[in-house]
Amino acid sequence: MAELAFFRHGEELLRVALGEKVAIGRAPECDVALPDPALSRVQAVVERRGERYHVVDRSGRGTRLGGAVVADARLEDGAELALGGWRVLFRASDPAGADETRFEGLTAIRGAPAPERPPSARLQVREGGEERAVSLPPGGVSVGKDPSNDVVLSCPFVSGRHLRVEAEGGRWWVRDLGSTNGTRLDGLAVSRAELTAGAVVRAGDAELWLEGPGRPDRPAPAFEGMSARSPAMAQVFELVAQLAPSEVAVTIFGETGTGKELVARALHARSGRAGAPFVPVNCSAIAESLIESELFGHEKGAFSGAERLHKGAFEEADGGTLFLDEIGELPLDLQPKLLRALELGEVKRVGAARPIQVHTRIVAATHRDLRAQVRSGKFREDLYYRLCVVPVQVPPLRARPGDVRLLAHDFLERAAPRGAALSWSEEALAKLEDYDWPGNVRQLKNTVQRALLFRGEGRVIPASAVSFDDTRGERSLARAGPDDVLVVKGLTMEEIEREAIRLALRRNGGRRLQVARELGIAKSTVMKRIGQWGMHTEGRAAAVVAEGEEDDEE
Repeated sequence: MAELAFFRHGEELLRVALGEKVAIGRAPECDVALPDPALSRVQAVVERRGERYHVVDRSGRGTRLGGAVVADARLEDGAELALGGWRVLFRASDPAGADETRFEGLTAIRGAPAPERPPSARLQVREGGEERAVSLPPGGVSVGKDPSNDVVLSCPFVSGRHLRVEAEGGRWWVRDLGSTNGTRLDGLAVSRAELTAGAVVRAGDAELWLEGPGRPDRPAPAFEGMSARSPAMAQVFELVAQLAPSEVAVTIFGETGTGKELVARALHARSGRAGAPFVPVNCSAIAESLIESELFGHEKGAFSGAERLHKGAFEEADGGTLFLDEIGELPLDLQPKLLRALELGEVKRVGAARPIQVHTRIVAATHRDLRAQVRSGKFREDLYYRLCVVPVQVPPLRARPGDVRLLAHDFLERAAPRGAALSWSEEALAKLEDYDWPGNVRQLKNTVQRALLFRGEGRVIPASAVSFDDTRGERSLARAGPDDVLVVKGLTMEEIEREAIRLALRRNGGRRLQVARELGIAKSTVMKRIGQWGMHTEGRAAAVVAEGEEDDEE
């Protein structure tokens, strides 16, 4: 059978069996849609005329065949087409027993006798965050939404009979069955193409790929909407899977933007409470005067402005999960009431005479070091031990650099206009991987969305479209001495603040007013921290008070 082999950057990415007519271009409705801005919507058509195949240009500019630009030409075995950044090799038939066919400047392809039966393999199916494996019989399988299919999908964008995975010539092929939204193989719209191990077929929102006995590299599995390949995140996923069925209180620690709420939602989704509400409350985003009402509710007339009865988050989450985000910001005077709710399973609305029984699982999260807050008296020790039965530490993105490329592809696919086959340039991906991501996954997502807006007209996003909204101040360390550099790795926020004030005191000879000016904070705050941390003599030993200069120590 005649076929086309598609190459990019020297790597064979796709083989397409030729029928009577195959349209190639960048339009999604083409039989082979190539995401290349250099191509016309329909660049060329390869069609059969008797026993021969011809290439017919549809762009109006001509299509390059070998070294010439042609409008209509016959294809000989081994002919090479240049389609934008792609190189396409025409094979008149399976090269079994033939000599080596060399694709000029790229790769060598040697024909091998095709076995009568295809290699044994399984079809992996991922849909809605769940994966399942399907055995592939020699006769192949049909895939679609109709219950009569061998593989039934529930996605609303999948046709009744969407595609078929079938064997021919000792190889596996995927064939679109005239679906409404089309079938994509590694991002390319195809009507029929060879399915190699690890290549991803997308039908609607479902993904399918071939898994042979050698278990080739395949897409990273999604865990409740989170994608990762790093061992650190694999440990988080494993811990969440173990904790979800239990009722223990869990506290999730991690920097801002690491995805702590996604982990909390995964705990809820995998628990027996999945059918009940998941109620998130951000303790840092509610005024102190209102947070008690938000958590526990209030009766009508309980205070000025309470015009009707209000159920609190505990009641709203009854039977489900209450997610207390930024628990470290909870006011100290409210912590005993939260502890009582956790211990007794009851809450009392503001202005109510009697408590209400609730059955709510608590999952908390914070970017702060709660143990340091306990030591400094900002967080109750008994509440800490009640909430942190099992701690879950979510690693920052800089600790999982192998996931940057994966997440960049995922975010681009989600943010791209439907039907647009967009991709990253290698330079753009390298730029993303070289950055240290202080804002973690949230910052990466914003960066991808911004790059999508500034990509220009092309389908490939260049490095120039990638920019970082880094809020960190830049300070030259070229002349820095030992009292100028603060190494923050491994320090808590409190320790960072203490070290910053200590170094500033040394640089300014203990002068409190100068420290306040340098750090941009109130002098009263400096004095309070000096007393709190016992730094009264810090920097004084080396101080030389200039003549006439006021000593501002209180």
